[in-house]
Amino acid sequence: MTTDTETKPAADQQQTEEKKVVEEVKEEVKKEEEAAKDAEEKTDDKAEKEDKEKKDATTAAEKAEKPKKEVAPPKPTVHKADYQQDVVYLYQFMRTPVLPSLSPYCLKVETWLRLAGLKYENVDHKMKYKSKKGQLPFVEVNGEEIADSAIIIKQLGERYNTDLDAGLTPEQKLIAHSNMSMIENHFAWV
Repeated sequence: MTTDTETKPAADQQQTEEKKVVEEVKEEVKKEEEAAKDAEEKTDDKAEKEDKEKKDATTAAEKAEKPKKEVAPPKPTVHKADYQQDVVYLYQFMRTPVLPSLSPYCLKVETWLRLAGLKYENVDHKMKYKSKKGQLPFVEVNGEEIADSAIIIKQLGERYNTDLDAGLTPEQKLIAHSNMSMIENHFAWV
């Protein structure tokens, strides 16, 4: 029994020492792993900083190389590109030897332009062009297209401060409006 009891405490002591050694080794491995993680994080941080610095330098170089382009205003889409300022270009049906126009609406606009005393020019377009609304007549003034005879007269009257009805009384203006509506909407097709 003495040998068993003597060997047991020696074996227990040896196991305890082995456990301590294993624990110490485990602690050292943990410390090494933590140190490796810290080193990796530091190198990752350095790499991120370097990448960021490269991006910043590249962006700064690009900004220095490419000045911002100012957006140009859209060019007017007009048929008469070499227009003169404040000249009304009238697009209408072809003229005949006897009549200025076969269309009552074209005739209305041209007559109004004459009465208002505005400088205008008939454009011989050989029936190629129509307004954005697909209508004739239309006019171009200072690079802007205006379509529909009633709208043309209204906008040009406002733009050039020309009102042919200025000398009429309110009652006469109502009678003129009703006559124009009747002629345009009912008699124009006759």
